[in-house]
Amino acid sequence: MAENDDSQLSTLGYRTAGSGRRAEIGAARRARSRNTILTAAFTCFGQETGQASRIEDICKCAGVARGTFYNHFEDLGQLKYQLLEELTGEFDRAVHLMFAALEGPAEQTAVAIRYYLHAAGKNSAWGWAMIHSSAPGHTFGETVWHNSLVTIRRGLDQGVFTISSAEIGRDILMGAVAAAMVSITQGATPADYPEQIARHILLAFGMTAAEAQEIATRPLPVLPAIAHEKIVIASMPALGEIGGPEQPGGR
Repeated sequence: MAENDDSQLSTLGYRTAGSGRRAEIGAARRARSRNTILTAAFTCFGQETGQASRIEDICKCAGVARGTFYNHFEDLGQLKYQLLEELTGEFDRAVHLMFAALEGPAEQTAVAIRYYLHAAGKNSAWGWAMIHSSAPGHTFGETVWHNSLVTIRRGLDQGVFTISSAEIGRDILMGAVAAAMVSITQGATPADYPEQIARHILLAFGMTAAEAQEIATRPLPVLPAIAHEKIVIASMPALGEIGGPEQPGGR
């Protein structure tokens, strides 16, 4: 009887293991399908005319049926939200890893602006995808929207910025950077345009002309190359290629 029980348990174990393996395969297949759609969305949105891209265009680019799209995303808005998180998640994490080595909120703000705008200059597809995927309330993604507010609020608390509120500062920053990114991706700006934008934003935040100029033109540290394996969009800017002594604005 014991042998029969052991045999039944063994069989049950094999069945459980097989079921678990099938679940893993299914999850991997769904992840690949989702990533294929996200990559196709990047291709569609990552061009100057990409704003008009529809679900049908993305499905055609991905080589999937419309039903497959809805297995992963409720609508185009949710796809754009997820795409922005893929485009900015690890990039913004790399940016904030540099903050500890910077002087304070003013330099952190200027450096973040310069990183993002130089990234768009190095990879216009990334820049256009950022522009066309953004929506009111989370320009450049919810993470970036939140982190910018935190940095600006810290600047206010320390007396570095003199604007009325962190929310006003965030809106000034996001609006200016979004518009600058369009100009940069269109290829009609000088090499130090990110530094010029950073300087004018610091001026808008209440800093003196001398302070804003000095902070906005400090040498830009090289971003750390982190978590490349987590980035779905293979053609986004390589994290370690932005910044360094050759960067415009360095002294």
